[in-house]
Amino acid sequence: MGCKVLILEKGSIQNSGSYVECMKTKEIYLNNNLSDSDKMNYEFLTLPLTLTNIEEIGGTTTSSIGNACFSCSGCYSNSIMQQFEDKNLNIFEELLEASGELNVRYFPKKLWGHSTQLIAQAGEELGYIVEPMPKFINFEKCQSCGKCVNGCLFDAKWDATYFVREAVEYGAELVTEFNVFEVLHENNEVMGVVGINKNNEKVVYKAKRVVVAAGALNTPIILKNSKFKNVGSQIFFDIFTTIGGYLENAQLNNELLMGIKAEFGPYFLSPHYSMQLLPLMQEKGIVVEEKDVIGIMLKFADSCIGTIDSEGNIEKTLTKLDVDLIKEGYEKAVNILLKLGVKPESIVATSLKGAHPGGTAAIGVVVDNNFETEVKGVYVSDASVIPEAPGRPPILTIVAIAKKVAKIVYKNI
Repeated sequence: MGCKVLILEKGSIQNSGSYVECMKTKEIYLNNNLSDSDKMNYEFLTLPLTLTNIEEIGGTTTSSIGNACFSCSGCYSNSIMQQFEDKNLNIFEELLEASGELNVRYFPKKLWGHSTQLIAQAGEELGYIVEPMPKFINFEKCQSCGKCVNGCLFDAKWDATYFVREAVEYGAELVTEFNVFEVLHENNEVMGVVGINKNNEKVVYKAKRVVVAAGALNTPIILKNSKFKNVGSQIFFDIFTTIGGYLENAQLNNELLMGIKAEFGPYFLSPHYSMQLLPLMQEKGIVVEEKDVIGIMLKFADSCIGTIDSEGNIEKTLTKLDVDLIKEGYEKAVNILLKLGVKPESIVATSLKGAHPGGTAAIGVVVDNNFETEVKGVYVSDASVIPEAPGRPPILTIVAIAKKVAKIVYKNI
């Protein structure tokens, strides 16, 4: 049709194996009303939350652990799929397409590592329903090295760089190190975008259609700079913490992480190694090496009470409901660790983390059911559009959203 497609990327192309070095972190001091008892018994709740993201090509998918949750109501009644259905929006067809293209498979039991097997057995003995995690990983290529967060060196894990390369092969033009800071519009219609290139020059690109997919932290900044309304409210993080302790020769650090999960509605538990666990145990006087660290991630759907402004400053509240969910999940994780034989005095928990921010350009608030903003021709296609925290890895659903947006844009060309 003679249309020219431009992909304007803030980041650049990176090599697999080095993505952790590109990770950006931001500390968020949470508003909370913790009781004195909670401050004493759950000291990790008093620390600032660490929010992480990657702004290179492929975004944070490059450092994901390959989890491909379907975000359906079978695990959580307020799943993304249910949230969309409540707004008369269906992306089921796109979700199936995405799962096929990303080769989603459940983590086969024959590849479970030593610690994963132990955690699964302990969870089942405690009456929890333990199931394998779906992943976009080619298990025939996977070396189970446990280094997914660096970017896969064996071409086993899918990440979004695959889609970028495919788009370029089909004729799209990729412009790297270009920082879009505003969408241009007039009389409620899009005119293009303006940004700064790698030579620090201001450049304007004219366009009849603009899809903003800069992530839930950068998309609201672009939209706010462009004078769009109601942007940046109800931010969520899909908050998690890792609870761990000493188990001799656990070897979890050398396993494919989060290979299984136990679902509990608003939250789930999954085997996870965090580099923060070792020094926390050492601070308690525990003599421990990396191979002796075992951990369980608690991830929950946090309340979407928070804002982000045009400078990227975030205010976020940890509600009583959030705290109660953390306490409940924490106790279940501790029960599993104790069942494994972990020394009670060695048990520690990391500070709260956030890796799945969303809600900052939500459907029904900033975009409509076609993911289009108040300005005709401007769409949003990332986790910003998800109204409330799913408490689950959202990558597969975000790919489905992108597919839906692509179909809508193509139809309207």
